[in-house]
Amino acid sequence: MSQPPPAPPSRPRRVPLRRRPAWAWLRLFRPVALLTGVGVALGAAFTLDNGSPAWHEALAVAIVMAGLLAAASAFNDAEDAEFDRDAHVWRPIPAGFVTVPQAQRAAAAWALTALIAAATLGWIPFLLVLATVALAYLHSARLKPGNFAWLAWALAFALVPLWIAEGVDAFDRVLWWAFPVGMTAGLAMYLTVKLPDYERDDSDDAHNLLHWLTIDYAVPVAWGAVGAHIVMAVASANLESLRAEWIIPAASVAIVLALVMMGILFFGVTERRLVWQRWVLSLAIVGMEIGWLGSIIP
Repeated sequence: MSQPPPAPPSRPRRVPLRRRPAWAWLRLFRPVALLTGVGVALGAAFTLDNGSPAWHEALAVAIVMAGLLAAASAFNDAEDAEFDRDAHVWRPIPAGFVTVPQAQRAAAAWALTALIAAATLGWIPFLLVLATVALAYLHSARLKPGNFAWLAWALAFALVPLWIAEGVDAFDRVLWWAFPVGMTAGLAMYLTVKLPDYERDDSDDAHNLLHWLTIDYAVPVAWGAVGAHIVMAVASANLESLRAEWIIPAASVAIVLALVMMGILFFGVTERRLVWQRWVLSLAIVGMEIGWLGSIIP
C-alpha cells in the first residue's frame, strides 16, 4: 500500500501587529495624540514667531511636546495598571507586553528628555515645562480619581503657549490671556476625551467630574465648555489686536463641528458616537488655539 505524500512544511504563523512587543511599546505613548500634539506645538511656534522660528528652537519645541505627551501617557498607564486589568485589557501593561517598572522608567526618560530640550530654550521655558511635568504627575498619581483631575489638564493647556512663546523669543503681554483661554480649552478637552470611557471607568473609586455630573449632564457640560472656549478666545482676541483672518475661520469651523456633533448625539448617546466626538471636538479645540494665537499676536 502506497504511502501518502509528505505534507508540505507549514509556514510560520504571522504574528498580528497588535500582538508584537514593538507595537505595544508604540501604543504606550499614544502615537496619534503625540504626533498631533507635536504638530500643534510646531504650528504654535511658527504662528508666534510670524512663520520664521530658528530651526533649533522649532526642533526643541517639538522634542519638548513629544516628551511631555509620551511621559504623561506612559506614567498614566503605569498608575492605572491594576484598574486597566478589568477596564482596558488591550493596553500594553495589562496585555503583558510592558511591565509597570518599564513604563515608569520610560516615562522618566521622556520627561528628562523634555526637560533637557526645554533647558536649551532658556530657564523660563525650563521652569514652565517642569511645572507641566509636575501637573502630569499630579493628575495620574493624585488627582485622577477625584473631581479636580480636569484642573491639571486646564493648567497644562494654559502653560503651553507660554513656554512655546518664551522658547522662540516671541513672548508678548497679550499671552497672559493664555490662562483663561487655555483653561477653558483644557476643561473642554478633558471632558471630550474622557466621555467615551464613562461606563468603562465607572467604579466605586470613580468620583471624578464626569461621574459627579452623571452622563446626562456631562455631555451638555462638555458642549458648554467648548462654547466657553470659543467665546473666551474670540473675546480676548477682540479686546487686543484682533486679526479676523485668523480667529473667524477657526471659530467658524469649531462652531460648525460642535453643532454637527450635538445634532448626532441628539439622536442618542452611544460610546461610538462619543468617540467620534472625541476626535472631532479635539481637532476643533486645538484649531481654535492656533487661530487664537494668530489673531492675538501683534
